[in-house]
Amino acid sequence: MLSGAATLLNEKGFYPAVAHCAYYSCYQLSKHIWLYPMGKTQRDLEALCSAYRAGSHEVLINAVGEHMNSSGKRDCKGHAHDFKVNISKLKKLRVIADYENAAVDSAASKIAMRLSHDIIQILKKYL
Repeated sequence: MLSGAATLLNEKGFYPAVAHCAYYSCYQLSKHIWLYPMGKTQRDLEALCSAYRAGSHEVLINAVGEHMNSSGKRDCKGHAHDFKVNISKLKKLRVIADYENAAVDSAASKIAMRLSHDIIQILKKYL
């Protein structure tokens, strides 16, 4: 749903909101992988966050990346690398759009859309 919202927001020129929706569409799909293919729970995530003294986004991204890396699937190491690099870039755009007093234009919006698309294509291989 958030991926579709990002597309609509981009088409309507609401560029600052695109990165937010694009990022959270990837985060939610990562969370789905955490819960189902990985068989983890929300409590497991909270426990890891506490143990690592890190936020849920960082912990989840790292855990899903490690899940990919250790899956044994074809190109899994490349997928894990690309996932981590791209989601970090997308998260940075989201933070700028959500919290900083910076202009988010059509070019930034297109980058967010491309990153989200690329990340989702990787994540779908691990559902």
